[in-house]
Amino acid sequence: MSPITIALILLLSGLAFIVLEMFLPSGGVLGFIAAVLLVSSVVYAYLKCDIAVGTAFLAAAVVTVPVMIGIAIRVWPHTPMGRMILLDSATEEYVDSRESSGHTELVGRQGIARSNLLPSGVAEIDGNRWDVIIVGPAADRGDLIEVVEVEGNRILVARVDETEDAPEPAPEPKTTESLTTRNDEIFEDDPFA
Repeated sequence: MSPITIALILLLSGLAFIVLEMFLPSGGVLGFIAAVLLVSSVVYAYLKCDIAVGTAFLAAAVVTVPVMIGIAIRVWPHTPMGRMILLDSATEEYVDSRESSGHTELVGRQGIARSNLLPSGVAEIDGNRWDVIIVGPAADRGDLIEVVEVEGNRILVARVDETEDAPEPAPEPKTTESLTTRNDEIFEDDPFA
């Protein structure tokens, strides 16, 4: 076998191991083997052939490795392992209408905290459970909350005090009392006075 053929076999084997690394979970072992094979092909071409052949193999490795990785990355989400890891989100064109609207319809609606909101938790709004983040003081489970803003997929709520709805009673007017009048009220039942 000629030295160029051996260097070419090492180069092609390294490229094949790069592709296998993208499709088989190996923890980097296949990638390491690919790197060793590629470096070996270039070094072997420089040592057993002339400088021109070694440089050609180096250029081939530098150009083909990124191309092979790019192709593997484009194909990988459509493989069974890619779909399993990405949970079909890369290949599926389904878009939930509630998700795409950004939940802006919830602004101003009130609900009940189903967990302690410290600052995030679960709240029930219009019969649906939502992951929410509270703005301001924390809310306990069962507190009344109101959606104040929606930022992308984050639903920001604030605690609503039930006492805010009821008008506060007017304070009683204070009358000035003299000290003697107050003492008379205190000691009127005193048998020793």
